[in-house]
Amino acid sequence: MNERTTIIIKPELLSPNYLPEQLKYREAEYSQLKGNFAQFVNTALIGPFASGKTAIAKKTMRELNDSKAGNVVYVDCALFPTTYSILKEILPKSALVFYRSNYELTRELRKYVKENKFSLIIDSFDRLKDQKFILNLMSLGICVVLITDSEEGWNGLDVRVRSNITSVIRLESYTADQSFDILKARADQALAKWSFTDQVIRLIADGIRGNLTLGLNALKAAALKAEASGRKVVEQADVHVENVNGSRLNSDEKVLMDIMKDAKAAKPGPLYDSYSARSVYPKSKRAFRNYMHSLQVKGLVKAVGEKRGRIYEIGGDNDVQGDDTVLGHQT
Repeated sequence: MNERTTIIIKPELLSPNYLPEQLKYREAEYSQLKGNFAQFVNTALIGPFASGKTAIAKKTMRELNDSKAGNVVYVDCALFPTTYSILKEILPKSALVFYRSNYELTRELRKYVKENKFSLIIDSFDRLKDQKFILNLMSLGICVVLITDSEEGWNGLDVRVRSNITSVIRLESYTADQSFDILKARADQALAKWSFTDQVIRLIADGIRGNLTLGLNALKAAALKAEASGRKVVEQADVHVENVNGSRLNSDEKVLMDIMKDAKAAKPGPLYDSYSARSVYPKSKRAFRNYMHSLQVKGLVKAVGEKRGRIYEIGGDNDVQGDDTVLGHQT
């Protein structure tokens, strides 16, 4: 039996959760966030999926905590969407004590804050079920950093919360050239020498529309396919760009794409009405906006115009926009 060819020598470097020593093309944003932490400035990080927001926040947190220059806590609302669960994550002794209510946890947090000055990163904050909780945290003197993939999430925040956030850092999607540089650097470290070509990296970089998470996953999948075939070099045929482009759609996204293919262009209100009529179990308007944002990220539709003048068109665009349009009849 032939010995299996090994191409991936450091698989951890191909994980989207890996934090590199240098955040290429995000140095300015990293420096700004680090300064905001130092000055205890409430901040919002806004940008497309896989554009580096979480990496910037976590790298800053790790550096400040390791150097004792700050005390930063990270919570992801995709995992902890309730006030109770977040409070349990913040309070270091909460795992040892049973708290029956948010009130009891908040009382303990108030005591903790008096003795421990700290900052809190709230990732995917738009998934938080009670966003007024953010205002409560601020009122306790906690520095808050909010992270979201969409302008809609930011615009939907209570005006009192937004008024207390004096720094907004917006990130753009990585360009194809930037994606190439980042993926090439990661491949140089993670894969065996001479096991890939620049053409393979370029094929991935051109197909992912700045989504580095998809790019890393595609690179890993291509390397594994080459390994399984007993080859020592990843070939372009091993790369499935259509998967990288996010062609896998859920049932609601498929309905929306069918409508868009017929209409070519549509305003949000009429598009939602058509979706509701065709879908067996139509979702809420908020869910609809999330689906359309997802289709933009996947490069299948683009949004042209702002607010009430916005129109969705078939075909992708690098300028992914959140949808803050008021749905329903246009006025």
